[in-house]
Amino acid sequence: MLEEIDATLRQLCGDEPVKFQAHIGGGQYVSVTSGYKRVGFRTFYVPFDQLDVRPTEEGIALRLHEWTNMKTVIHSINDDFPTLAKAIPCYMQTDHQDPTTAIACRECFPFSN
Repeated sequence: MLEEIDATLRQLCGDEPVKFQAHIGGGQYVSVTSGYKRVGFRTFYVPFDQLDVRPTEEGIALRLHEWTNMKTVIHSINDDFPTLAKAIPCYMQTDHQDPTTAIACRECFPFSN
């Protein structure tokens, strides 16, 4: 996903509006939006008796140089701990091939009933 975020950040220099948001597990999302030169990580939730997902106050917005530093740290961690670098995302696990079991995963579908 690092490449997707970097590609979106490059689009911030253009005239077109940018709105990127991706689910990264549980109630956590990453986003890049026009007007803010930041990479945002935020927790979302669904209020009781509602259907719309809403952001919480929990999160962090990294400035571009902080994002670059974080990528360096991620690469260092992957180099030092190859087991982590080889980890398979939840949605690619074998038990997620069946849609009925995949939709029951609270990591992939945190807001499903």
